[in-house]
Amino acid sequence: MRAIRFHRHGEPGEVLVLDDIPAPVPGPGELLVRVSARPVNPSDLLYVQGRYGRVAKPPATAGFEGVGRVEDRGEGCTFPVGARVAVAASGTWQEYVSIAESEAIPVPDHLPDHAACQLTINPIAARLLLHELRIPGGQWLLLSAGASAVARMIAPLARRQGISCLHLVRRPEQARWLTGRGMEALVTEGDWRRRVQELTGGAAAAVDSVGGTVARDMALCLRPGGRLVCFGLLSAEPIPLAAGDLIFRELNVCGFWLPQRLSLLTAEQSARLFEDAMEDLAGAVEETAPRHTYDLGEAAAASAAALHDGHLGKVLLTG
Repeated sequence: MRAIRFHRHGEPGEVLVLDDIPAPVPGPGELLVRVSARPVNPSDLLYVQGRYGRVAKPPATAGFEGVGRVEDRGEGCTFPVGARVAVAASGTWQEYVSIAESEAIPVPDHLPDHAACQLTINPIAARLLLHELRIPGGQWLLLSAGASAVARMIAPLARRQGISCLHLVRRPEQARWLTGRGMEALVTEGDWRRRVQELTGGAAAAVDSVGGTVARDMALCLRPGGRLVCFGLLSAEPIPLAAGDLIFRELNVCGFWLPQRLSLLTAEQSARLFEDAMEDLAGAVEETAPRHTYDLGEAAAASAAALHDGHLGKVLLTG
């Protein structure tokens, strides 16, 4: 079968290769899933670069989520062959994956592949982030990488709770794109901190996916006692926060890693979370439409497109 692997860590466009490897054979309690679509997420690229929280042992296959159909099953499985499922597994950038049946999430046929393949990361993270922040209605939430999938998935959930979101972006075209979708956006250039303060009067919380000085400036836009949650590291830069700002403004800064948060949930809590996320995706089918779609064998080009500064919308790998 075709598999997108890396034999050393590095930039995806340089180290990703198309290998031909044997398809996995499902053992007892396992399903063999033929994967039809996979998003290109920042975590996938960090894994290839060697900067993710889970260390790869090359040669390794890239990709952490996707959607497909059950092709075969091991002893003791109850999922029927042909069932359509979302998967969260290491190595989804290949034609087949073998997963524990308990890890397969059934998805309805009315949910298209481009939406279903994004079920297990961003909509889940959006719900858990908002739950953790516990922002009162009438307050502001700042979102860096404001055009990203997770930021756009947080926005409607926050709106239902009476929370206003301000999407911070680097380029004017991103701001126009978000504004056209009914979201409040601000370009991080010039004296943008002053503009945030004028608009919000001091935000209650911030979710940062960038790091570096962007995260620092977001923290300084918070009201006293505000909270900054670090969700991503797109800039790969440390956050230069002064101790005095943390102490005298009583700011709270913490990290958020989705696999760790999911491991704390009971089976019942996890099942309910995925049900809610499925409903979120069903209501956002057009919003989750990909910007670009590539064949699995074009993973290096797809990764370059996903890394492109100012990119709007997901990049998908199919086939």
